[in-house]
Amino acid sequence: MPGVLLNATNITDVVLLEEGPVEDSVVMNLVEGGLILVQGNPNLFQVCVAGMLCNFLSFLVMIRHKTFRNSFGYLTAYHAFSNAAILLIFTVWAVPWTILPIPDKLHWANLRVGQLSLFFVETAFHCCLCVSINRFVTITFPMKYRRIFTNNTTTGLVVFISVLSALYWSVYFKSGCDFFFDHSYHVWTFGSDPCSVWLSFHIDMGYNVCLFLVVVLIDIVTLLQLRSMTKSILARKTVIDAHQSSDISRRQRKELLFFLQAFTNSLVYVFMLICFHLISRLVVTDFQLFLCTSFIWGLSHAGGGLILMAFNPEIRRHVTRLRDFTKSLHDPATITNVRHAPGTASARI
Repeated sequence: MPGVLLNATNITDVVLLEEGPVEDSVVMNLVEGGLILVQGNPNLFQVCVAGMLCNFLSFLVMIRHKTFRNSFGYLTAYHAFSNAAILLIFTVWAVPWTILPIPDKLHWANLRVGQLSLFFVETAFHCCLCVSINRFVTITFPMKYRRIFTNNTTTGLVVFISVLSALYWSVYFKSGCDFFFDHSYHVWTFGSDPCSVWLSFHIDMGYNVCLFLVVVLIDIVTLLQLRSMTKSILARKTVIDAHQSSDISRRQRKELLFFLQAFTNSLVYVFMLICFHLISRLVVTDFQLFLCTSFIWGLSHAGGGLILMAFNPEIRRHVTRLRDFTKSLHDPATITNVRHAPGTASARI
């Protein structure tokens, strides 16, 4: 995830005491961190765990429920999986090290974990772009949607997202290109070498901000298309029968919910990037820096799971009825034959 270079613009003048040498074993440090993280940093821990569960359960439902067996469903499922992976990294790595100092012997592991987190961040961001394009095509060219977003196209998009993110991930194997968790300030940060500084400014901030400017632009055009479609339906309402009117209204409502889901996700990420790269440079205390970086990062990805549940009744039904959800994991027929709640659209796009 985006890190913040620790420079004079975003750190305080408080002199931190040097930590004494850590003599405990690596295993004991990890165990101790796991035992006290709930008491030592409850807010971040709770956000990460709740968000991880929401995203992972949403991922399981979307890959098994027939409503989501389409391009939009698979891309959204990949997005949810990426969110869950990021929050898992937070839970098992970042949260304990906000309390305990990171032993020198774990420096290499710290670099690799930070590197892995950036991979999933980029997959999540590019999934947002693909989902926005998917919604645009659905609203603007509904008759061509199935021909454009075939299973092969969707597979190609997933592979493209993964390869592009892996290329960015591989850069961090180069010496001097570092991204890691800093115990002193409780933030993920880039190194101070020229390579790290360049990646922080041009890729983490510049590229990702431009990516979401494109996403927001696509979403605005999609919204205008939705308004135009609504006016067209209202104009033709007198020449269509009640049954057709009901079907059109139901489909329009479903498309609106899917659009709002994608658009809300984009807004959350835009706000997170603003906090990371702008607001974080205006804060004056370490705690404010933590809130604008690590906490808002975890909160944004946790919010992705909540957004999925808010806009998809199928996910809410399976999560709230935990017994049926557990049974569905063992019986594939349960998912495909589940009785739909009234008012829930189950037709594939």
